[in-house]
Amino acid sequence: MRKGIFIVLFLMPYFAYADFINLVQADKCETLLEIFIQEDRIVVKLEIGAQDYPWFSDVIPIEFFEGGFSSQNARTRWSRFMNHQFLLSCRNRRLTGDINAVEQRNRISRAGLYTGQTDSAVVNEKIMYVEIEYPLNSKIPELAITPPLPKGTGTTMANIGFVVYHKAVPVNDLRFLRAKERLFLDWEDPWYSYFENKDISRHHNSSFMSFLYVEPYEVRHELLGRIKDLEGWMDFKYGMDDLIEVEEQEELKRHIAEFLVKRNIVRIDGEEVKPVIDRIHFVEVQLSGIQIIEIPKPIPYSSAIIGVIFAYPHESMPKEVTVHWDMFNDKIQRIPCMSIDPAGPWPYDLQPSDSVLKWTNFLKHYKLPTVTEQKVENATVHIPLFSAIFLFMIIFLLYRNEWTLNGLSKWKKFFFVLYLLLAILAFPVGYRANIPFLTRQSYSEPEARDLINQLLKNTYRAFDFREEGDVYDKLAMCNDERLLQQVYLQTRKSMVIENQGGIEAKVDEVLVTSVQKEASEEGLAYRSKWIVKGVVGHWGHKHRRINQYDAIIKLKPIDGAWKMFDFDIIEEVRL
Repeated sequence: MRKGIFIVLFLMPYFAYADFINLVQADKCETLLEIFIQEDRIVVKLEIGAQDYPWFSDVIPIEFFEGGFSSQNARTRWSRFMNHQFLLSCRNRRLTGDINAVEQRNRISRAGLYTGQTDSAVVNEKIMYVEIEYPLNSKIPELAITPPLPKGTGTTMANIGFVVYHKAVPVNDLRFLRAKERLFLDWEDPWYSYFENKDISRHHNSSFMSFLYVEPYEVRHELLGRIKDLEGWMDFKYGMDDLIEVEEQEELKRHIAEFLVKRNIVRIDGEEVKPVIDRIHFVEVQLSGIQIIEIPKPIPYSSAIIGVIFAYPHESMPKEVTVHWDMFNDKIQRIPCMSIDPAGPWPYDLQPSDSVLKWTNFLKHYKLPTVTEQKVENATVHIPLFSAIFLFMIIFLLYRNEWTLNGLSKWKKFFFVLYLLLAILAFPVGYRANIPFLTRQSYSEPEARDLINQLLKNTYRAFDFREEGDVYDKLAMCNDERLLQQVYLQTRKSMVIENQGGIEAKVDEVLVTSVQKEASEEGLAYRSKWIVKGVVGHWGHKHRRINQYDAIIKLKPIDGAWKMFDFDIIEEVRL
Protein backbone atom coordinates (compact mmCIF):
# COMPACT_ATOMS: atom_id res chain seq x y z
CA MET A 1 0.00 0.00 0.00
CA ARG A 2 2.76 2.44 1.00
CA LYS A 3 4.70 1.55 -2.11
CA GLY A 4 1.65 2.30 -4.31
CA ILE A 5 1.12 5.69 -2.65
CA PHE A 6 4.80 6.53 -3.13
CA ILE A 7 4.61 5.69 -6.85
CA VAL A 8 1.52 7.87 -7.33
CA LEU A 9 3.14 10.81 -5.53
CA PHE A 10 6.36 10.33 -7.49
CA LEU A 11 4.52 10.42 -10.81
CA MET A 12 2.21 13.34 -10.01
CA PRO A 13 4.50 16.01 -11.52
CA TYR A 14 4.72 13.90 -14.68
CA PHE A 15 0.94 13.58 -14.93
CA ALA A 16 0.62 17.34 -14.46
CA TYR A 17 1.96 17.74 -17.99
CA ALA A 18 -1.35 16.45 -19.37
CA ASP A 19 -3.51 19.49 -18.88
CA PHE A 20 -1.68 22.81 -18.84
CA ILE A 21 -3.03 25.06 -16.10
CA ASN A 22 -0.73 27.89 -15.16
CA LEU A 23 -0.77 27.84 -11.37
CA VAL A 24 2.05 30.39 -11.15
CA GLN A 25 -0.53 33.21 -11.39
CA ALA A 26 2.05 35.73 -12.55
CA ASP A 27 -0.84 37.50 -14.29
CA LYS A 28 -1.87 38.73 -10.82
CA CYS A 29 1.37 40.65 -10.36
CA GLU A 30 1.28 44.34 -9.49
CA THR A 31 3.48 45.08 -12.51
CA LEU A 32 3.37 43.37 -15.91
CA LEU A 33 6.28 43.56 -18.33
CA GLU A 34 6.29 42.67 -22.04
CA ILE A 35 9.48 42.70 -24.11
CA PHE A 36 9.38 42.52 -27.92
CA ILE A 37 12.72 41.73 -29.62
CA GLN A 38 13.07 42.59 -33.32
CA GLU A 39 16.12 42.71 -35.56
CA ASP A 40 16.48 46.50 -35.36
CA ARG A 41 14.92 47.30 -31.96
CA ILE A 42 13.65 46.09 -28.63
CA VAL A 43 10.35 47.48 -27.37
CA VAL A 44 9.55 47.30 -23.64
CA LYS A 45 6.01 47.83 -22.32
CA LEU A 46 5.44 48.20 -18.59
CA GLU A 47 2.16 48.34 -16.67
CA ILE A 48 3.27 49.51 -13.21
CA GLY A 49 0.83 49.15 -10.34
CA ALA A 50 0.67 51.75 -7.55
CA GLN A 51 2.24 49.46 -4.95
CA ASP A 52 5.38 49.15 -7.10
CA TYR A 53 5.81 52.92 -7.67
CA PRO A 54 8.68 53.13 -5.13
CA TRP A 55 10.75 50.65 -7.18
CA PHE A 56 10.08 52.44 -10.48
CA SER A 57 10.13 55.97 -9.03
CA ASP A 58 12.25 57.46 -11.83
CA VAL A 59 9.46 56.93 -14.41
CA ILE A 60 6.51 57.86 -12.18
CA PRO A 61 5.34 61.51 -12.56
CA ILE A 62 5.51 63.47 -9.32
CA GLU A 63 1.78 64.20 -9.40
CA PHE A 64 1.16 60.47 -8.87
CA PHE A 65 4.08 59.66 -6.52
CA GLU A 66 5.90 61.98 -4.15
CA GLY A 67 9.34 60.67 -5.10
CA GLY A 68 8.64 60.75 -8.86
CA PHE A 69 10.13 62.87 -11.64
CA SER A 70 9.08 66.39 -12.59
CA SER A 71 9.09 68.15 -15.93
CA GLN A 72 12.37 69.84 -15.02
CA ASN A 73 14.35 66.68 -14.23
CA ALA A 74 12.57 64.13 -16.44
CA ARG A 75 15.50 63.41 -18.78
CA THR A 76 17.93 62.92 -15.91
CA ARG A 77 15.58 60.66 -14.00
CA TRP A 78 14.70 58.60 -17.09
CA SER A 79 18.38 58.03 -17.82
CA ARG A 80 18.92 56.93 -14.22
CA PHE A 81 15.95 54.58 -14.57
CA MET A 82 17.49 52.76 -17.56
CA ASN A 83 20.89 52.60 -15.87
CA HIS A 84 19.94 51.67 -12.33
CA GLN A 85 16.27 50.71 -11.89
CA PHE A 86 15.60 48.65 -15.03
CA LEU A 87 18.48 47.36 -17.15
CA LEU A 88 18.75 45.61 -20.49
CA SER A 89 22.26 44.52 -21.37
CA CYS A 90 24.18 42.29 -23.73
CA ARG A 91 27.33 40.66 -22.40
CA ASN A 92 27.60 43.27 -19.63
CA ARG A 93 27.11 46.21 -22.02
CA ARG A 94 24.04 48.25 -21.13
CA LEU A 95 21.59 49.05 -23.88
CA THR A 96 20.39 52.63 -24.16
CA GLY A 97 16.89 53.52 -25.18
CA ASP A 98 14.27 56.21 -25.49
CA ILE A 99 11.15 56.47 -23.34
CA ASN A 100 8.29 57.06 -25.78
CA ALA A 101 5.35 57.06 -23.37
CA VAL A 102 4.68 57.64 -19.67
CA GLU A 103 0.99 57.97 -18.89
CA GLN A 104 -1.63 56.80 -16.46
CA ARG A 105 -4.10 54.32 -17.95
CA ASN A 106 -6.63 51.72 -16.91
CA ARG A 107 -5.05 48.32 -16.50
CA ILE A 108 -5.65 46.10 -19.56
CA SER A 109 -8.46 43.63 -18.87
CA ARG A 110 -7.09 40.10 -19.19
CA ALA A 111 -8.62 36.70 -18.50
CA GLY A 112 -6.95 34.93 -15.57
CA LEU A 113 -4.59 32.11 -16.56
CA TYR A 114 -6.10 29.80 -13.92
CA THR A 115 -9.79 30.73 -13.92
CA GLY A 116 -10.17 31.87 -17.53
CA GLN A 117 -12.35 34.71 -16.20
CA THR A 118 -11.71 38.44 -16.13
CA ASP A 119 -11.20 39.87 -12.64
CA SER A 120 -13.82 42.62 -12.38
CA ALA A 121 -11.88 44.18 -9.49
CA VAL A 122 -9.09 45.39 -11.81
CA VAL A 123 -11.18 46.58 -14.78
CA ASN A 124 -10.86 50.26 -13.76
CA GLU A 125 -7.59 49.97 -11.83
CA LYS A 126 -5.14 52.74 -12.67
CA ILE A 127 -1.60 51.83 -13.71
CA MET A 128 1.37 53.74 -15.06
CA TYR A 129 2.06 52.74 -18.65
CA VAL A 130 5.68 53.10 -19.75
CA GLU A 131 6.98 52.28 -23.22
CA ILE A 132 10.68 52.21 -24.02
CA GLU A 133 12.41 51.59 -27.36
CA TYR A 134 16.00 50.35 -27.58
CA PRO A 135 17.53 50.67 -31.10
CA LEU A 136 19.77 47.78 -32.23
CA ASN A 137 22.61 48.07 -34.71
CA SER A 138 23.05 44.32 -35.01
CA LYS A 139 21.52 41.01 -33.96
CA ILE A 140 22.60 40.62 -30.36
CA PRO A 141 23.37 37.01 -29.30
CA GLU A 142 21.91 37.36 -25.82
CA LEU A 143 19.93 39.70 -23.59
CA ALA A 144 20.11 40.16 -19.82
CA ILE A 145 17.02 41.56 -18.06
CA THR A 146 17.57 43.12 -14.63
CA PRO A 147 14.59 44.33 -12.54
CA PRO A 148 14.92 47.01 -9.80
CA LEU A 149 17.25 45.55 -7.16
CA PRO A 150 17.79 47.03 -3.69
CA LYS A 151 21.47 47.72 -2.96
CA GLY A 152 23.39 44.65 -1.89
CA THR A 153 20.66 42.19 -2.93
CA GLY A 154 20.07 39.99 -5.93
CA THR A 155 16.29 39.78 -5.65
CA THR A 156 13.79 42.48 -6.52
CA MET A 157 11.16 43.72 -4.09
CA ALA A 158 8.84 44.61 -6.97
CA ASN A 159 6.08 42.18 -7.92
CA ILE A 160 6.70 41.69 -11.66
CA GLY A 161 5.21 39.22 -14.12
CA PHE A 162 6.89 39.15 -17.53
CA VAL A 163 6.90 37.59 -20.98
CA VAL A 164 9.39 37.99 -23.84
CA TYR A 165 8.67 37.70 -27.57
CA HIS A 166 11.51 37.07 -30.00
CA LYS A 167 10.03 38.34 -33.23
CA ALA A 168 6.55 36.75 -33.12
CA VAL A 169 7.50 33.81 -30.91
CA PRO A 170 6.79 33.91 -27.16
CA VAL A 171 10.00 32.66 -25.51
CA ASN A 172 8.33 31.99 -22.15
CA ASP A 173 4.94 31.70 -20.52
CA LEU A 174 4.06 34.54 -18.17
CA ARG A 175 6.43 34.10 -15.22
CA PHE A 176 7.76 36.05 -12.24
CA LEU A 177 10.80 38.27 -12.81
CA ARG A 178 12.58 38.04 -9.45
CA ALA A 179 16.21 38.60 -10.37
CA LYS A 180 18.53 39.12 -13.32
CA GLU A 181 17.66 36.67 -16.11
CA ARG A 182 19.71 35.88 -19.21
CA LEU A 183 18.12 35.03 -22.57
CA PHE A 184 20.00 33.37 -25.47
CA LEU A 185 18.73 34.42 -28.90
CA ASP A 186 18.56 32.15 -31.94
CA TRP A 187 18.15 34.52 -34.89
CA GLU A 188 17.99 31.72 -37.46
CA ASP A 189 14.94 30.29 -35.72
CA PRO A 190 13.50 32.28 -32.75
CA TRP A 191 11.51 29.21 -31.72
CA TYR A 192 14.71 27.90 -30.17
CA SER A 193 15.62 31.04 -28.19
CA TYR A 194 15.74 30.16 -24.50
CA PHE A 195 16.41 31.42 -20.98
CA GLU A 196 19.40 30.25 -19.02
CA ASN A 197 17.03 29.70 -16.07
CA LYS A 198 15.19 26.48 -16.95
CA ASP A 199 12.24 27.50 -14.75
CA ILE A 200 11.46 30.23 -17.27
CA SER A 201 10.25 28.45 -20.37
CA ARG A 202 7.32 27.98 -22.70
CA HIS A 203 4.90 25.12 -22.03
CA HIS A 204 4.51 24.38 -25.73
CA ASN A 205 8.17 24.13 -26.74
CA SER A 206 8.15 20.94 -28.83
CA SER A 207 7.91 20.89 -32.60
CA PHE A 208 5.12 18.32 -32.48
CA MET A 209 2.76 17.02 -29.82
CA SER A 210 0.47 14.01 -30.18
CA PHE A 211 -2.73 13.24 -28.24
CA LEU A 212 -4.59 9.94 -28.54
CA TYR A 213 -8.17 9.98 -27.21
CA VAL A 214 -9.90 6.63 -26.79
CA GLU A 215 -13.62 7.10 -26.13
CA PRO A 216 -16.80 5.06 -26.54
CA TYR A 217 -17.54 4.67 -30.25
CA GLU A 218 -14.58 6.81 -31.35
CA VAL A 219 -10.80 7.14 -31.34
CA ARG A 220 -9.22 10.52 -32.06
CA HIS A 221 -5.63 11.34 -32.90
CA GLU A 222 -4.86 15.02 -32.44
CA LEU A 223 -1.63 16.60 -33.66
CA LEU A 224 -0.11 19.97 -32.87
CA GLY A 225 2.79 20.89 -35.12
CA ARG A 226 4.88 23.90 -35.96
CA ILE A 227 4.63 24.43 -39.71
CA LYS A 228 8.28 25.39 -40.16
CA ASP A 229 9.35 22.08 -38.63
CA LEU A 230 7.45 20.27 -41.39
CA GLU A 231 10.05 21.61 -43.84
CA GLY A 232 11.94 18.32 -43.48
CA TRP A 233 9.09 16.64 -45.37
CA MET A 234 7.28 19.46 -47.20
CA ASP A 235 8.31 22.51 -49.25
CA PHE A 236 6.41 25.66 -48.23
CA LYS A 237 8.48 28.37 -49.97
CA TYR A 238 8.22 30.69 -46.96
CA GLY A 239 11.08 32.59 -45.35
CA MET A 240 11.58 32.99 -41.61
CA ASP A 241 10.24 36.55 -41.61
CA ASP A 242 7.36 35.93 -44.00
CA LEU A 243 3.68 36.10 -43.15
CA ILE A 244 1.15 33.44 -44.10
CA GLU A 245 -1.56 35.65 -45.57
CA VAL A 246 -5.23 34.97 -44.94
CA GLU A 247 -5.96 34.07 -48.57
CA GLU A 248 -3.18 31.42 -48.47
CA GLN A 249 -4.27 29.67 -45.30
CA GLU A 250 -7.07 27.38 -46.51
CA GLU A 251 -4.93 25.92 -49.28
CA LEU A 252 -2.04 25.46 -46.84
CA LYS A 253 -4.30 23.64 -44.36
CA ARG A 254 -5.55 21.34 -47.11
CA HIS A 255 -2.00 20.64 -48.28
CA ILE A 256 -0.79 19.79 -44.76
CA ALA A 257 -3.84 17.60 -44.00
CA GLU A 258 -3.31 15.58 -47.18
CA PHE A 259 0.29 14.98 -46.11
CA LEU A 260 -0.43 14.08 -42.49
CA VAL A 261 -3.30 11.73 -43.28
CA LYS A 262 -0.76 9.33 -44.81
CA ARG A 263 1.67 9.50 -41.90
CA ASN A 264 1.68 8.22 -38.31
CA ILE A 265 -0.61 5.26 -38.96
CA VAL A 266 -3.25 4.40 -36.35
CA ARG A 267 -4.23 0.75 -35.83
CA ILE A 268 -7.27 -0.32 -33.82
CA ASP A 269 -7.24 -3.92 -32.59
CA GLY A 270 -4.43 -4.65 -35.05
CA GLU A 271 -6.13 -3.21 -38.16
CA GLU A 272 -5.08 -0.03 -39.90
CA VAL A 273 -8.03 2.37 -39.98
CA LYS A 274 -8.62 5.14 -42.49
CA PRO A 275 -9.08 8.44 -40.64
CA VAL A 276 -11.69 11.13 -41.02
CA ILE A 277 -10.22 14.65 -41.03
CA ASP A 278 -12.41 16.10 -38.31
CA ARG A 279 -10.92 19.56 -37.88
CA ILE A 280 -7.85 21.52 -38.85
CA HIS A 281 -7.00 24.93 -37.38
CA PHE A 282 -4.21 27.41 -37.08
CA VAL A 283 -3.47 27.96 -33.41
CA GLU A 284 -1.22 30.29 -31.43
CA VAL A 285 0.60 30.22 -28.12
CA GLN A 286 -0.99 32.78 -25.82
CA LEU A 287 -0.45 33.60 -22.16
CA SER A 288 -3.22 31.10 -21.30
CA GLY A 289 -1.84 28.33 -23.55
CA ILE A 290 -2.82 27.05 -27.00
CA GLN A 291 -5.77 28.94 -28.52
CA ILE A 292 -7.47 28.51 -31.90
CA ILE A 293 -7.22 31.51 -34.21
CA GLU A 294 -10.96 32.02 -34.68
CA ILE A 295 -10.77 35.16 -36.82
CA PRO A 296 -8.39 34.75 -39.78
CA LYS A 297 -5.38 37.05 -39.74
CA PRO A 298 -1.86 37.03 -41.23
CA ILE A 299 0.28 34.59 -39.25
CA PRO A 300 4.08 34.85 -38.85
CA TYR A 301 5.65 31.80 -40.47
CA SER A 302 8.23 31.56 -37.67
CA SER A 303 5.56 30.87 -35.04
CA ALA A 304 2.71 29.32 -37.08
CA ILE A 305 1.29 26.18 -35.45
CA ILE A 306 -1.34 23.94 -36.96
CA GLY A 307 -3.68 21.59 -35.12
CA VAL A 308 -5.17 18.60 -36.93
CA ILE A 309 -7.77 16.22 -35.51
CA PHE A 310 -8.23 12.79 -37.09
CA ALA A 311 -11.27 10.74 -36.05
CA TYR A 312 -11.67 6.95 -36.22
CA PRO A 313 -15.28 5.81 -35.57
CA HIS A 314 -15.54 2.50 -33.72
CA GLU A 315 -18.42 0.21 -32.84
CA SER A 316 -17.70 0.10 -29.10
CA MET A 317 -14.51 0.39 -27.00
CA PRO A 318 -11.27 -0.93 -28.58
CA LYS A 319 -9.02 -3.48 -26.92
CA GLU A 320 -5.83 -1.90 -28.26
CA VAL A 321 -4.84 1.21 -30.22
CA THR A 322 -1.38 2.06 -31.57
CA VAL A 323 0.08 5.12 -33.26
CA HIS A 324 3.20 4.50 -35.35
CA TRP A 325 5.17 7.79 -35.46
CA ASP A 326 7.67 8.21 -38.29
CA MET A 327 8.51 11.94 -38.30
CA PHE A 328 11.94 12.36 -36.74
CA ASN A 329 15.01 14.27 -37.91
CA ASP A 330 18.17 15.84 -36.45
CA LYS A 331 16.19 18.51 -34.56
CA ILE A 332 13.14 16.43 -33.73
CA GLN A 333 14.24 13.59 -31.47
CA ARG A 334 11.39 13.61 -28.95
CA ILE A 335 7.61 13.75 -29.41
CA PRO A 336 5.59 14.40 -26.22
CA CYS A 337 2.45 12.27 -26.38
CA MET A 338 -0.60 11.60 -24.29
CA SER A 339 -3.07 8.72 -24.39
CA ILE A 340 -6.36 9.62 -22.71
CA ASP A 341 -9.27 7.30 -21.89
CA PRO A 342 -12.22 7.49 -19.45
CA ALA A 343 -9.83 6.62 -16.59
CA GLY A 344 -7.57 9.61 -17.30
CA PRO A 345 -4.37 10.61 -19.14
CA TRP A 346 -1.09 8.77 -19.49
CA PRO A 347 1.94 10.71 -20.85
CA TYR A 348 4.61 9.12 -22.98
CA ASP A 349 7.55 10.38 -25.04
CA LEU A 350 8.25 8.90 -28.45
CA GLN A 351 11.77 8.80 -29.90
CA PRO A 352 13.42 7.15 -32.91
CA SER A 353 14.22 3.97 -30.93
CA ASP A 354 10.71 3.80 -29.42
CA SER A 355 8.31 5.19 -32.01
CA VAL A 356 5.02 3.41 -31.21
CA LEU A 357 2.45 4.89 -28.83
CA LYS A 358 0.35 1.99 -27.50
CA TRP A 359 -2.91 2.11 -25.57
CA THR A 360 -4.32 -1.09 -24.04
CA ASN A 361 -7.80 -1.39 -22.58
CA PHE A 362 -7.44 -1.98 -18.83
CA LEU A 363 -10.90 -0.58 -18.02
CA LYS A 364 -12.16 -3.66 -16.17
CA HIS A 365 -15.26 -2.09 -14.65
CA TYR A 366 -16.06 0.45 -17.36
CA LYS A 367 -19.66 0.34 -18.56
CA LEU A 368 -20.20 1.35 -22.17
CA PRO A 369 -22.93 4.03 -22.40
CA THR A 370 -25.90 2.82 -24.43
CA VAL A 371 -29.16 4.19 -25.80
CA THR A 372 -32.24 2.05 -25.13
CA GLU A 373 -35.96 2.51 -25.63
CA GLN A 374 -38.14 3.17 -22.60
CA LYS A 375 -40.80 0.54 -23.16
CA VAL A 376 -44.40 1.29 -22.22
CA GLU A 377 -45.27 -0.88 -19.24
CA ASN A 378 -48.55 -2.62 -18.63
CA ALA A 379 -50.89 -0.99 -16.16
CA THR A 380 -50.57 -2.58 -12.74
CA VAL A 381 -52.73 -3.08 -9.72
CA HIS A 382 -51.56 -3.23 -6.12
CA ILE A 383 -52.46 -6.47 -4.35
CA PRO A 384 -52.19 -6.12 -0.52
CA LEU A 385 -51.37 -9.76 0.18
CA PHE A 386 -51.07 -9.56 3.98
CA SER A 387 -54.16 -7.37 4.30
CA ALA A 388 -56.06 -10.02 2.33
CA ILE A 389 -54.88 -12.74 4.72
CA PHE A 390 -56.01 -10.76 7.78
CA LEU A 391 -59.31 -9.94 6.08
CA PHE A 392 -59.82 -13.66 5.44
CA MET A 393 -59.20 -14.29 9.16
CA ILE A 394 -61.90 -11.72 10.04
CA ILE A 395 -64.36 -13.33 7.61
CA PHE A 396 -63.63 -16.78 9.04
CA LEU A 397 -64.21 -15.45 12.57
CA LEU A 398 -67.57 -13.95 11.59
CA TYR A 399 -68.56 -17.12 9.68
CA ARG A 400 -67.97 -19.24 12.80
CA ASN A 401 -70.19 -16.83 14.77
CA GLU A 402 -73.05 -16.88 12.20
CA TRP A 403 -72.01 -13.49 10.70
CA THR A 404 -72.64 -11.50 13.82
CA LEU A 405 -70.53 -9.88 16.54
CA ASN A 406 -73.01 -10.70 19.29
CA GLY A 407 -71.95 -13.44 21.60
CA LEU A 408 -68.23 -13.21 20.83
CA SER A 409 -65.98 -13.94 23.75
CA LYS A 410 -63.50 -11.34 24.97
CA TRP A 411 -60.61 -13.17 23.24
CA LYS A 412 -62.46 -13.40 19.93
CA LYS A 413 -63.31 -9.70 20.11
CA PHE A 414 -59.64 -9.02 20.82
CA PHE A 415 -58.52 -10.99 17.74
CA PHE A 416 -61.25 -9.37 15.62
CA VAL A 417 -59.88 -5.90 16.47
CA LEU A 418 -56.27 -7.10 16.09
CA TYR A 419 -56.89 -8.57 12.61
CA LEU A 420 -58.66 -5.40 11.54
CA LEU A 421 -55.76 -3.19 12.67
CA LEU A 422 -53.18 -5.48 11.05
CA ALA A 423 -55.16 -5.49 7.79
CA ILE A 424 -55.09 -1.70 7.73
CA LEU A 425 -51.41 -1.42 8.67
CA ALA A 426 -50.32 -4.13 6.19
CA PHE A 427 -52.18 -2.59 3.23
CA PRO A 428 -49.03 -0.98 1.69
CA VAL A 429 -47.24 -4.34 1.79
CA GLY A 430 -47.85 -6.53 -1.22
CA TYR A 431 -46.95 -6.72 -4.89
CA ARG A 432 -48.01 -5.17 -8.18
CA ALA A 433 -49.62 -7.33 -10.81
CA ASN A 434 -49.77 -6.47 -14.50
CA ILE A 435 -53.19 -5.92 -16.02
CA PRO A 436 -53.29 -7.66 -19.43
CA PHE A 437 -54.07 -5.53 -22.52
CA LEU A 438 -54.00 -2.28 -20.53
CA THR A 439 -50.94 0.04 -20.75
CA ARG A 440 -49.81 2.50 -18.12
CA GLN A 441 -50.99 6.05 -18.81
CA SER A 442 -49.84 8.06 -15.77
CA TYR A 443 -46.89 8.46 -13.42
CA SER A 444 -46.32 9.93 -10.01
CA GLU A 445 -43.89 12.86 -10.00
CA PRO A 446 -40.92 10.79 -8.68
CA GLU A 447 -41.63 8.15 -11.36
CA ALA A 448 -41.99 10.86 -14.03
CA ARG A 449 -38.64 12.33 -12.95
CA ASP A 450 -36.94 8.97 -13.49
CA LEU A 451 -38.61 8.50 -16.89
CA ILE A 452 -37.73 11.99 -18.14
CA ASN A 453 -34.18 11.65 -16.80
CA GLN A 454 -33.70 8.46 -18.84
CA LEU A 455 -35.23 9.98 -21.99
CA LEU A 456 -32.91 13.00 -21.71
CA LYS A 457 -29.86 10.79 -21.06
CA ASN A 458 -30.67 8.79 -24.18
CA THR A 459 -31.08 11.99 -26.19
CA TYR A 460 -27.66 13.33 -25.17
CA ARG A 461 -25.95 9.94 -25.50
CA ALA A 462 -27.06 9.76 -29.13
CA PHE A 463 -24.41 12.38 -29.87
CA ASP A 464 -21.63 10.02 -28.77
CA PHE A 465 -21.90 8.61 -32.29
CA ARG A 466 -20.13 10.38 -35.15
CA GLU A 467 -22.22 9.50 -38.20
CA GLU A 468 -25.28 11.71 -38.57
CA GLY A 469 -27.41 8.72 -39.56
CA ASP A 470 -26.45 6.89 -36.35
CA VAL A 471 -27.27 9.97 -34.27
CA TYR A 472 -30.74 10.28 -35.81
CA ASP A 473 -31.39 6.55 -35.35
CA LYS A 474 -30.55 6.78 -31.66
CA LEU A 475 -32.55 9.98 -31.21
CA ALA A 476 -35.58 8.27 -32.76
CA MET A 477 -35.60 5.76 -29.89
CA CYS A 478 -36.79 8.43 -27.46
CA ASN A 479 -38.07 11.31 -29.65
CA ASP A 480 -40.98 11.52 -32.08
CA GLU A 481 -39.85 11.90 -35.70
CA ARG A 482 -41.44 15.38 -35.88
CA LEU A 483 -39.12 16.49 -33.06
CA LEU A 484 -35.85 15.02 -34.35
CA GLN A 485 -34.48 17.99 -36.29
CA GLN A 486 -35.28 20.46 -33.50
CA VAL A 487 -33.62 18.28 -30.86
CA TYR A 488 -30.62 17.61 -33.12
CA LEU A 489 -29.90 21.27 -33.85
CA GLN A 490 -30.64 22.55 -30.35
CA THR A 491 -28.49 19.93 -28.62
CA ARG A 492 -25.55 20.40 -31.00
CA LYS A 493 -25.63 24.15 -30.46
CA SER A 494 -25.94 23.96 -26.67
CA MET A 495 -22.81 21.81 -26.18
CA VAL A 496 -20.40 23.79 -28.38
CA ILE A 497 -17.28 25.03 -26.54
CA GLU A 498 -16.57 28.66 -27.37
CA ASN A 499 -13.23 29.58 -28.91
CA GLN A 500 -12.42 25.94 -29.68
CA GLY A 501 -13.32 25.74 -33.35
CA GLY A 502 -16.82 24.33 -32.87
CA ILE A 503 -15.80 21.27 -30.86
CA GLU A 504 -18.65 19.84 -28.77
CA ALA A 505 -18.61 18.57 -25.21
CA LYS A 506 -19.91 15.03 -24.68
CA VAL A 507 -22.47 14.76 -21.92
CA ASP A 508 -21.38 12.71 -18.93
CA GLU A 509 -24.14 13.61 -16.46
CA VAL A 510 -27.83 14.56 -16.65
CA LEU A 511 -29.62 15.50 -13.44
CA VAL A 512 -33.36 16.22 -13.44
CA THR A 513 -33.95 18.44 -10.41
CA SER A 514 -37.74 18.79 -10.54
CA VAL A 515 -40.85 17.87 -12.52
CA GLN A 516 -44.33 19.32 -12.19
CA LYS A 517 -47.32 17.92 -14.05
CA GLU A 518 -49.03 20.24 -16.51
CA ALA A 519 -52.41 20.00 -18.22
CA SER A 520 -52.21 18.53 -21.72
CA GLU A 521 -54.76 17.62 -24.38
CA GLU A 522 -52.43 14.91 -25.71
CA GLY A 523 -50.16 12.58 -23.78
CA LEU A 524 -48.42 13.69 -20.58
CA ALA A 525 -46.85 17.10 -19.98
CA TYR A 526 -44.34 18.06 -17.31
CA ARG A 527 -42.53 21.29 -16.57
CA SER A 528 -39.03 19.98 -15.97
CA LYS A 529 -35.77 21.45 -14.77
CA TRP A 530 -32.46 19.71 -15.30
CA ILE A 531 -28.71 20.24 -15.40
CA VAL A 532 -26.43 18.87 -18.13
CA LYS A 533 -22.69 18.44 -17.57
CA GLY A 534 -20.42 17.77 -20.51
CA VAL A 535 -16.68 17.46 -21.00
CA VAL A 536 -14.38 17.08 -23.97
CA GLY A 537 -10.65 16.48 -24.12
CA HIS A 538 -8.88 18.62 -26.70
CA TRP A 539 -5.11 18.88 -27.30
CA GLY A 540 -4.35 17.74 -23.78
CA HIS A 541 -6.83 20.07 -22.06
CA LYS A 542 -10.26 19.40 -20.60
CA HIS A 543 -13.07 21.75 -21.51
CA ARG A 544 -16.30 21.63 -19.52
CA ARG A 545 -19.79 22.76 -20.40
CA ILE A 546 -22.57 22.98 -17.78
CA ASN A 547 -26.06 24.02 -18.89
CA GLN A 548 -29.24 24.43 -16.87
CA TYR A 549 -32.68 24.08 -18.48
CA ASP A 550 -36.29 24.86 -17.69
CA ALA A 551 -38.73 23.41 -20.25
CA ILE A 552 -42.15 21.90 -20.88
CA ILE A 553 -41.68 18.30 -22.03
CA LYS A 554 -44.57 16.36 -23.53
CA LEU A 555 -44.41 12.59 -23.95
CA LYS A 556 -46.68 9.75 -25.04
CA PRO A 557 -46.48 6.09 -26.03
CA ILE A 558 -45.40 5.63 -29.66
CA ASP A 559 -44.85 2.14 -31.08
CA GLY A 560 -44.69 0.61 -27.62
CA ALA A 561 -42.12 3.10 -26.20
CA TRP A 562 -42.33 6.41 -24.35
CA LYS A 563 -41.11 9.25 -26.56
CA MET A 564 -40.96 13.01 -26.32
CA PHE A 565 -43.18 14.59 -28.97
CA ASP A 566 -43.00 18.26 -27.93
CA PHE A 567 -40.19 20.25 -26.33
CA ASP A 568 -40.62 23.89 -25.35
CA ILE A 569 -37.56 25.48 -23.69
CA ILE A 570 -38.48 28.27 -21.29
CA GLU A 571 -34.92 29.08 -20.18
CA GLU A 572 -31.40 27.90 -20.94
CA VAL A 573 -28.51 29.11 -18.77
CA ARG A 574 -24.81 28.33 -19.16
CA LEU A 575 -23.27 27.93 -15.73
